[in-house]
Amino acid sequence: MRILILHNRYRLPGGEDVAAAAQARLLTERGHDVRLFEKDNREIDGYGLLGKAALFFKMSENTGAAEEVRKIVDDFKPLVAHIHNTLPLLSPAIYSPLKNAGVKVIQYLHNYRLACPAGTLFRDGQPCSLCVDGGLKHAVKHRCWTGSTFATLGLTRMLDRHRRAQTWHKKVDLFVALNGYMRELLVTKGIVPADRIVVQPNYVAAGEPCGTSGEDFVFLGRLTPEKGVRTLLQARQKVPDASVRIIGGGPMLDELRQEFPEQAGALLGQLPREEALAQLSRARALIFPSLWPEGCPSTILEAFALGKPVIASRVAGAVELVDDGVNGLLFEPGNAEALAACMRKLRENPELASAMGSAARAKYEKTFSPEAGYARMLENYTRLGLTP
Repeated sequence: MRILILHNRYRLPGGEDVAAAAQARLLTERGHDVRLFEKDNREIDGYGLLGKAALFFKMSENTGAAEEVRKIVDDFKPLVAHIHNTLPLLSPAIYSPLKNAGVKVIQYLHNYRLACPAGTLFRDGQPCSLCVDGGLKHAVKHRCWTGSTFATLGLTRMLDRHRRAQTWHKKVDLFVALNGYMRELLVTKGIVPADRIVVQPNYVAAGEPCGTSGEDFVFLGRLTPEKGVRTLLQARQKVPDASVRIIGGGPMLDELRQEFPEQAGALLGQLPREEALAQLSRARALIFPSLWPEGCPSTILEAFALGKPVIASRVAGAVELVDDGVNGLLFEPGNAEALAACMRKLRENPELASAMGSAARAKYEKTFSPEAGYARMLENYTRLGLTP
């Protein structure tokens, strides 16, 4: 079957980029004819002032991107399109050439962008639902996207325009939400139709499990406020003998090095993906201290695949994956003392860490392996009346 995958890559690599690439590889390995069409937000850095200003309009209706997709459809003739991120270089304009050609459209929802311009339901260090409950104007007031009033206005204009046009109702055949909280939110607010949204987790490909006798703890992720890295560094101060390696780049890297100078050596910055996973393979456990409702974090799945337990905050997206006391431990978001207690528990009980790691690997094989992910994609094709 011919399958088109469309994705707008982020400046800093993230879970969505990993998911889109993994999907393309898996479908190709299973014998499908796959074409991956991507834009990369690093392209924007080369724009002049006028080019950047034009994004205000293009993020709503990028006719150039739509024409590129039309040409691909005419040449490749896909039966189904998997769409991941469209912001800002693709835009919802890409739906039309797909629908006009009779291509079935599956939209993967990796974050809360359709309800919250920031995509995180998080602002100024706290959960935020102002736009969900009171309208998109709040995002503009607080400059919730990239810290820019102008950019946020462009994004809210896109969301408002396509809500009014019912684009997501009319031009998407199936939505895939990563957790039940995400589905409930989008359906309750009328943003997506209830009969066309399913809940399915991500999957990852990984090597063999490698036990839990490693060097304590690892964090993998972008260094942004909602990821809770400050909570981790505060907890680390309460467990001074613990080894913690924080892997990831982002706007908070220098700030955290200055705020926690005694732990600056733990902040390793962005590493190549292979090296980051190698660091995880040598760890006792992954720490996932997020403060916002997540989707389906790839880093947790990667830890499970390697047979590593996960210490995670009790937020949407993590609670669906981590079974407290079985394959990991949960703590209240932002509670550094509770996180420190979890760290001590796994350091002082290596047999418990090992048992949790085995349970994590078992859950990975059943639910988050490529085989499980491929089975879910086949179910989606059947829902849409396609024969793989």
